[in-house]
Amino acid sequence: MKKGLIHLLIISGLISAFSQAEQLSFDRNAGNYNYLWNDQQGKQQQIGFSLLNYPHHLTKFTQYRPQHAQQYVLSQLKSSLSNIDPKQARVTFNTQNDQLSYQLQGNDQALLKEINTQLHQDIEQHYQDYLNQQYFVEQRTVDGSIGIMPDHNRLAKESAEYLTSWLNSSLNALGDKESSPREVTNYLLGFVQSIPYNQLRSKDNLRGAGYLTPIQVIRNNVGDCDSKSTLIASALKTAFPRLDIAIIYVPNHALIALAIPVRASDETVEIRGKKFVLAEPTGPALFQLGKVAKSSSQYIHSGLYTYQRMDWEPPKFKRVK
Repeated sequence: MKKGLIHLLIISGLISAFSQAEQLSFDRNAGNYNYLWNDQQGKQQQIGFSLLNYPHHLTKFTQYRPQHAQQYVLSQLKSSLSNIDPKQARVTFNTQNDQLSYQLQGNDQALLKEINTQLHQDIEQHYQDYLNQQYFVEQRTVDGSIGIMPDHNRLAKESAEYLTSWLNSSLNALGDKESSPREVTNYLLGFVQSIPYNQLRSKDNLRGAGYLTPIQVIRNNVGDCDSKSTLIASALKTAFPRLDIAIIYVPNHALIALAIPVRASDETVEIRGKKFVLAEPTGPALFQLGKVAKSSSQYIHSGLYTYQRMDWEPPKFKRVK
């Protein structure tokens, strides 16, 4: 397989010594949810909302395993291999060390070259199909290598319409401040940061910090850095369709960035010549918009980051007061 079966990107998050978020209570009754927490100013906040009618595929996320990808690709190759005359060419596959490779044997070199070209194309196409079906994408890391990670952009898009009750309740809680992207972001940050943090590793540590979809973060009341970043990015894109939003990846961590007017004290990142204000959804540190962990700031100032922009059209959101 091209470049073998690419390694999994590990995004584990961070915990800061900054003031800590505190979720005072969480209640789930069927599809109704109630939260009570202290915000960045120590003020008690409470909202209730519903989470209903979401599709099953947004309630589970299976970690990337090279062996599963290999099995899928090999199963899809059966039709291609059936067209090869065993008297003219033989194909032998090897799946050791999480790498899928093959050998061709035969006397007709022109035929072997033709088979090799077609096999290479088929394997790459089946591999991309597998990634797409499982909500994975290939992502370039800060060191230039390619790894596999959840498709945060697509999951944010597909989850958005099911999060509108939460978003509506949040905007109602803000009253006359609900039209300000900065105020809305800070409110959502306080809520998401108060959701208990967990690296979500599986027993074999192949969970890649155990990504949970936005629906799962709400349902399970737990999340890590990229899980929480996807959740808040989905809600903000729905509330402000024209707002340019990106998920930022630094070594072992993820956060978000918004293209809003910059204040003097804001921590920022530059994307294609445009300044974005940074935000840390992970928690339990209570960072307001424009404030990030020291480690995040150091990585970004050193240029050790990549990003994925939220480039999707959000669902039509009708505000209900």
